[in-house]
Amino acid sequence: MSSVHVPVMLEDSMLALEIRPDGLYVDGTLGGASHSEELLKRSAPDGKVFSFDVSRKALEAAASKLAPYGKRWTPVEANFRHMDRELIELGVPEGSVDGILLDLGFSSDEIQDPAIGLSFQNDGPLDMRLGPKANEDGLTASDIVNTWPEREIETMIRNFGEERFASRIASAIVQARKAARIVRTLELVSIIRGAVPAGYEQGRIHPATRTFQALRIAVNDELEALKDAIKAAHRMLKPEGRIAIITFHSLEDRIAKLAFKGEGEWEQVTKKPMVPSDQEQNVNPRSRSAKMRIAQKK
Repeated sequence: MSSVHVPVMLEDSMLALEIRPDGLYVDGTLGGASHSEELLKRSAPDGKVFSFDVSRKALEAAASKLAPYGKRWTPVEANFRHMDRELIELGVPEGSVDGILLDLGFSSDEIQDPAIGLSFQNDGPLDMRLGPKANEDGLTASDIVNTWPEREIETMIRNFGEERFASRIASAIVQARKAARIVRTLELVSIIRGAVPAGYEQGRIHPATRTFQALRIAVNDELEALKDAIKAAHRMLKPEGRIAIITFHSLEDRIAKLAFKGEGEWEQVTKKPMVPSDQEQNVNPRSRSAKMRIAQKK
């Protein structure tokens, strides 16, 4: 399986980590493997890279792509929130990692895979789990829309999707599920379209964008996973080891910003987040919402 994913801020993230030829690096979100491959190239001849992903498909695809790097590359099927535990089990000592990259975007491969159910443009099961280990309880998007109380659905859509019509959408979902269980992505899209004002479709984004984002965050416990991952990264990094986090919406960016600011465990390398160049944004429109924050372990 070949990847169609275009990596975001590839050069910027490599420069941020100050890669050494014998360093030890972690890619917390393997995805299409572009960042992992670049880490391997730049840490040659002796550098090692551990790549985490909850998607077995991504790991299997990367195994072929990264085979030329041999034992310098180690795939790990686990959530990056557990990177400290997993690395230690693999024999990596605490406080020995030179750099960690977390690209929190979703690869084009994942978005286009109808079996996952992330896309509101293609029909598929309303699942949204990125892999068997994406969450601890097997929760799916279908579980949420069919069993959660209306108030909880509304709160989730408002808080995680920053959707101003959260109340209308939650009410429409609860009404629709009385007739039949909601199990397909396009079924949910139709419900959302019927709940929001007609003028919504004249805006910059699809009317289902924010609700689908909220469901994906809830299913994969993304925000709490990021908080855990930042703590795990601090445990595993060397003093002065660096972490670069590429975020794609304000909720993630706020978590990284709060973790790195002040007189805590981190020193910010850049006070403000970096953003993709105009050229990159023109070539890859999905990069337009990206921000990268860089910090160094004190």
